[in-house]
Amino acid sequence: MFHDYESKTFEFCSFWKTEKKLRDCNSQTSAILTYDVDNQTTRPRDAECQTETFSQLMKSKLAHQDENIDQEKLSKFLSNVEEVVSKQLKINISCNHLYSWSLKHGNVNDKSIVCEHVLDEDGVKQEKNNINKEATCISWSGSGASIVVGFGTNENISWSENKSFVCLWNLDRPKLNPHKCDHKLEVESSVQAVAFHPTLPQYIAVGLFSGVVLVWNIVKDDIIYGESPHEDPVTSLLWFEHQNNKYLRLVSGSTDGKLISWRIRKDKDSNLMKIDQTKKINSKNLPRRAGVKGQTAIGITCLDSPIHDSPLPSSGTVVVGCENGSVIKCSLEGVESNPVTFVYDNHVGPVYSIQWSKFHRNLFITCAMDQLCRIYHALQTNPLREIRIGGSVSNHIYSVCWSTTRPCMAYVTSGTDIEVWDVTTPSLILATKLGKPPITSMRTNPSRPSIATGCSNGVVQILKLGSRLVHADDVIKEETMALYDITKETINE
Repeated sequence: MFHDYESKTFEFCSFWKTEKKLRDCNSQTSAILTYDVDNQTTRPRDAECQTETFSQLMKSKLAHQDENIDQEKLSKFLSNVEEVVSKQLKINISCNHLYSWSLKHGNVNDKSIVCEHVLDEDGVKQEKNNINKEATCISWSGSGASIVVGFGTNENISWSENKSFVCLWNLDRPKLNPHKCDHKLEVESSVQAVAFHPTLPQYIAVGLFSGVVLVWNIVKDDIIYGESPHEDPVTSLLWFEHQNNKYLRLVSGSTDGKLISWRIRKDKDSNLMKIDQTKKINSKNLPRRAGVKGQTAIGITCLDSPIHDSPLPSSGTVVVGCENGSVIKCSLEGVESNPVTFVYDNHVGPVYSIQWSKFHRNLFITCAMDQLCRIYHALQTNPLREIRIGGSVSNHIYSVCWSTTRPCMAYVTSGTDIEVWDVTTPSLILATKLGKPPITSMRTNPSRPSIATGCSNGVVQILKLGSRLVHADDVIKEETMALYDITKETINE
């Protein structure tokens, strides 16, 4: 029934499995091209030449020139210019900043203070119904050749819209016009602070009563404004060294209690200053002995920073004087908004002026409304010395300055007088009356033996200092040691 089935076989022919075909091919590249190049260096050669001696050359030239010189015309020319040249030579000999040796060979006991120039700008005087005519602030250039004066008023008790001026004189001009300045800038309100840049004199910082901070470039005649003004009048300005050489750094203080650090680009045409950081002095950050209650801003009236080996302060430490009489050391470094690091004993009333000594890294001097000048050590709360200025109660002490050449000497304004004090004793060396009206500002020249004073009538006097007030080689070492001794006395106590 069942049996095996055998199927038929079928074959399919494949189309993709074909026999491989091989073929041999050859390829020939072109031959590599090579070149041989030779280079010959230059061959040095020495050459010598013989010239005439200097004496022989001068004799030959003079002998040749004598033949062509008209002796009569030469004699006439010399007689015409002799008077002018002789006059200028006498001026040059008496000029202290050109010939320092004249101080040593002159009257070594000269302690006089003599008025050398009287500057007043006619354009400021002729302004009618404008109260901004006082010389409120002064600044010298680093070379001591130029002086900038800010005009305004110290009697503002409300917002002022009267325009004011910043004027600059170059005292080395051959034809100095004391009644017309070399450069003048008109600003919107009273000028309260000016500051020459110590190394770049084309930049002048200006602080206004309206709170505006600006930088005047006198070379380009451009004005660079701060991007955001202070809330109250600007009272002090100070240039600092910036970490980046492409920028300038300016610090401004105001009665709103703020310390603002500004950044200005040197080589870029910009009309705006950028704010690097803002710090604010608040009463809650002061100790109880400061006598301030609540949480209000402490107005800044003046500030200064120590300078060691460079014309610009590099550290972020400043000492500020305040409206309530406080003297505070602040730090501009860090990200905290509170700059207070140390508080010194208070004055009674606003602090008008403060300056660090260039001969001691830890000493600074202050003056205030209480008619006291104090010498402070940066590491001690209580003052090392106190100088009580006599005279009338109305004689406000607006300015005090260290001598730039005598370590123990300080200049103080008292009403219409300038007093010279030895701060170590302390004792009065000299008192010079300048006459009315009162002195409102004073600055010592950083490079020359002179002082500039600004008065309430807008007149600026350039005073020449006697040689004894400038140079005293016989006592300079003793004075330097005495300055260091007053710090040791207090520390030992």
